[in-house]
Parts: sequence; structure tokens; C-alpha cells
Amino acid sequence: MTGIYLSILQALAISLLLSSCASRQLTTSTGTQTAISSTRFPAAFAQAAQAEWVARNEITTLINGDAYYPPMLKAIEGARTSITFETFAYVDGPITRTFTRALAKKARQGIPVLMIVDDVGSRHVGEHNEALLRDAGVHYHTYHPFNPLRLFRYNNRTHRKILVVDGKEAFTGGAGFALAWEGNAHSPEHWRDTQYGLTGPAVAQLQHAFAENWKELTGQVLVGPTYFPALTATGPYLAQFVYDSPQTPSNPIAHTFLHGINSARESLVLEQSYFVPNKTFREAIIAAAQRGVTVEMLVPSDKIDSPFCRYASQNSWKALLEAGVRLYQYTPTMMHGKLMIADGQLSIIGSGNMDDRSFYINDEVNLHVLSSSFAKEQLAMYQRDLKQAEEITLTNLSDILAPLPHRLFARLVAPQL
Repeated sequence: MTGIYLSILQALAISLLLSSCASRQLTTSTGTQTAISSTRFPAAFAQAAQAEWVARNEITTLINGDAYYPPMLKAIEGARTSITFETFAYVDGPITRTFTRALAKKARQGIPVLMIVDDVGSRHVGEHNEALLRDAGVHYHTYHPFNPLRLFRYNNRTHRKILVVDGKEAFTGGAGFALAWEGNAHSPEHWRDTQYGLTGPAVAQLQHAFAENWKELTGQVLVGPTYFPALTATGPYLAQFVYDSPQTPSNPIAHTFLHGINSARESLVLEQSYFVPNKTFREAIIAAAQRGVTVEMLVPSDKIDSPFCRYASQNSWKALLEAGVRLYQYTPTMMHGKLMIADGQLSIIGSGNMDDRSFYINDEVNLHVLSSSFAKEQLAMYQRDLKQAEEITLTNLSDILAPLPHRLFARLVAPQL
């Protein structure tokens, strides 16, 4: 048996062992009665998200590492009261060491620096970084370290991307901290990804997402103006953050994605790095196309860092194409973005992928923006990416699909991807 099949069988064994660790309940009809253009949509969507819409936020789209790392570092340098930082991938390398030095400098100045990194995604953080952070006084914690007696807990990773400075300026999106995210997606070794800078009242919601995991790890409750100062209007956007974990039985990340799909009446654009839709989502997208919604989707090419995800994703492609979905693959490098735009009004961005791991297993945080002008900006970004993509059709599908055994094994482990 080849190494790849052995790895898949190992993943399958883990999948079966851990399959009961998540509540997988979806209300499949969510959003079907409320078109996005309806006056009832904001309230109905807020109920699915379990989060209030907050007005008057400023949101800046930052494309690739050359655009998002500098303002993040500038915000850290300017911190005066607190820094909270949570990420999945914090991997030793030039950019990570730069952030380590910046965070350590603020901690030595006496500013509380609270930091959570995932034990799996940041397993190569490097002793140098950990030592410098701890010695400087950074309150540094790893999320769910391996424990053979607590495998269910170990399978629950934090995939959230959170940086909040002084409780007033925030960054979130898909990016981690490693060589792959540096640069401008200019080579196969440098990924295409998006972060978002945010100020305004919605920052408090993102801070609450961090505070939830901080309390879980330390028992400490973050309160007061150090972390939750009074926030004023800074921009034009209506927004909300939704955060999720296996301990959230209502699955708001999944329900809001599904709500947006079911509420679309005109157009649906998805740019998804790990698109492994379960039966409910596959049927919802097909139903959207069949009721006349123009559906376009951009996924990674074979340059994806997780071949299993690509194999599992391919199991849905034929049905989607037959329903009229336009499908493209991004060819220059790994496309790591997470974006959905419905009817040119609702944008869903953040850390959550359209797969069962994001919906039911990981801790995730997404940002929703209800604005035609913001959606227009995201659509322009999507169109630029599309210029570097190859369309997948029923005619060329057989040339692109992975061998059937790969896809069959991937189908078995899909609930853990």
C-alpha cells in the first residue's frame, strides 16, 4: 500500500474515533423565506448568527502579506493599553520573528500582551520565539496541547485569526504567520490570502471571541476599559462578528453560511480555499443555481497544501457543474482566501472554511458585512483573482479529477477535513 493510502486510512481511523465529538445539526431551511433584499433579512440573519448587527464600522481589505503585515505591526507598535492575539499558524521564520520581537517589546514596556497559538498549527513555532515571548512577559498559551486521554479535546483546534490592539483596532481574515503568507502571492511558495483591518463598535465582538478562549485556557475573565473601551463610529459599514466552537450547539458559522446561500436570489460568489461541502450545503448551492441564481466558485488548483481536501471537494464538482454552477481553479499558487458574496450585498469573510471541520470541530470567527459598496470591493478582488484562474467544465473535468480511489478515500474522511 502506498504512503498516501496509509495516511488516508490513519485519518479515517481518527475520523471514526472522533466522529461523535461534534454536534452536527443544521436547520436546512434557514434563510429560505427571507431574500437578502427583504427588510426582514437583517433580523433573521442576526438570529442565525446569534450576534447583533453593529453600525458605523470602517473595514479595510488587505490583499496578501505585503499589504496586511505592515499595518498589523504598526498597530502593535502603537499599542498603549493591551494586545490580544490568537492564531492557528505561528511558524518560525522571518515574519514570525518580526512579530515576536514587536510583541515582546510591548510586553517589556508593561503593556498586557495576551497570546494564544494553536498547538497543531503552531507546532513549529520555534524555541527562540517561545523563549523570547515568555521572557519578555507575554502571557503566552498554546491551545489544546496533545493529551492521549483527551483526544476529543485535541481534535478541537482554534482556527481563529484575531489581533485586537487597545480594544479599538482589529485584524482578522485567513492569514497565518509563516513564509507562505509573506510577499504578494508572487510564486507558488507564497500564498494568495486576505486580511481585514477594522475599527468601530464591532471590534468589541471580536474581542469577546478572544476572551472566550482566554477564559477557557486561563480561567481569567477579560473586562474593563483595558480590553473593552468605549467605541465610537469610524466608518459606514454595518457588520457583525460570529464565533463558533464545538461547545456551541447552534452552529452559527454553518447556519449563517447556509442562510446566505438560501437567501440569495440573484448571485452567489464563493472563493473558498477548502471547499468540502456536506450534503446539506451541496444541495443548497445546487438549489440556488436551479432557482436562477448565478453561482460562481473559485477553488485552489493542485497547488493546494491539503490534497485530501481537493480530492474530497472534487466529489461535488460534477453535480455542481450539471446544475449550472461556474467553477474555476486558481492556478498561480495556493489560494487560501475565504469569501462569500450573496446578491451583491452580504459578504462573509474570516477564518471559517466551507467544510465540516470549520462548521463543527474547530473554533472559528467570521465577519459579516451588509453593504453593497463593500461587496462591490470584494467582487472586484474576486474578478482580479479570476483572471489568474482556469475554468473547470464538464468537458475538461475528467482531465482534472484525481484518481477515483483518492476521491473515495477522501469521501470517508471528509467529516474531519
